[in-house]
Amino acid sequence: MSQEAVESTIQEFIKKELLDLGVEEDSITADARFDELDIDSLDVADLMTSIKRDYGVEIPRRDLVGITLGQLAERVVRERPAASA
Repeated sequence: MSQEAVESTIQEFIKKELLDLGVEEDSITADARFDELDIDSLDVADLMTSIKRDYGVEIPRRDLVGITLGQLAERVVRERPAASA
């Protein structure tokens, strides 16, 4: 699978998780910043746990300050173990 395809898959995963947390679908874009989304710290912790479980990437919540959903997906692609995705 190409890096672009993996990144797209991860973006869809993040979108699904955010929808499950109650985020409005039209606010979930690659350019959306975490601090612009209507989620609290427990929601962020749930999302990070899901990413760690499914992709093997642990990202501290403090690293989410100021980054976009697209940047998060790029980081997961870079840091995931080769067998994930």
